[in-house]
Amino acid sequence: MKQITKEYILLIIGCITFSISISVFLIPANIGSGGATGLALILNYLFKFPTGLSIIVINLPLFVFGYKLIGKKFAFRSFVVVLLSSLAIDYFTLIIKPYNLDAIMSNDMMLASIFCGMLFGIGVALVFMSGGSTGGLDILAKIINNKFPEISISNILLIQDGIVYILIGLIFGPRSVMYALIMSFIRTKTIDTLQEGISASKQCMIICENSEEIIREIQSKLLRGITIIDAVGAYSNSHKKIIYVVIQKNQLNLLKRIVKDVDKNAFVTVSSVSDIFGNYRQASANI
Repeated sequence: MKQITKEYILLIIGCITFSISISVFLIPANIGSGGATGLALILNYLFKFPTGLSIIVINLPLFVFGYKLIGKKFAFRSFVVVLLSSLAIDYFTLIIKPYNLDAIMSNDMMLASIFCGMLFGIGVALVFMSGGSTGGLDILAKIINNKFPEISISNILLIQDGIVYILIGLIFGPRSVMYALIMSFIRTKTIDTLQEGISASKQCMIICENSEEIIREIQSKLLRGITIIDAVGAYSNSHKKIIYVVIQKNQLNLLKRIVKDVDKNAFVTVSSVSDIFGNYRQASANI
């Protein structure tokens, strides 16, 4: 129950942050966007439909036809996200109208793109961590891929976004598309930074000859479980050990010192871990 409560708190905060980015920056500055949000902005510009309501209308048939493909739990949370964020977008838009942000943001579209991308990314990252999504054309891509499996989802998403950006360029002008691409880049980097930073875990593979001492040092100083893999060097044909260990980000420098002191010829690879479940100690050792 605590975990579910925590996830829904993150979901609500993510919805609010995501909605503010669109209401305060995206709409007043006439910056385009890909996906369902971009289509909603077009409908708002051409027919004065409320942006949030347009997002709901676009997403509703996608959830009806695609919920079996994305799973009931994920579909339910994603629909909650779409509903809450869409209502919040229209609510915040009404609140900020007296402040005449349209004139302010249109004069500094770069600043609007940067802050929109940051808040957009934070909101989406929180929604992802709560086990949901912002819906949109991602669901349509999965529906199309299910009917035509020879077309990859990434290519479908690329085509969809390309079509939306072409429409944005025709309606808002090419300038809006260029700023939209800047916003999209910042949004993606913000999502990646948050997801990598919050998980704060690294997986390390150490290929070495003097494995026993390195194992002892890791177990005593980092308090981490280790997996040993037997390996043979393709060039030297010599037998080696591969030490696999998952550590927290703040332990990485100590691990490097341990390996360097014990075996200077060891080969080490480090990569980020996006998610961990199972028997894993989340708290850092006292080092």
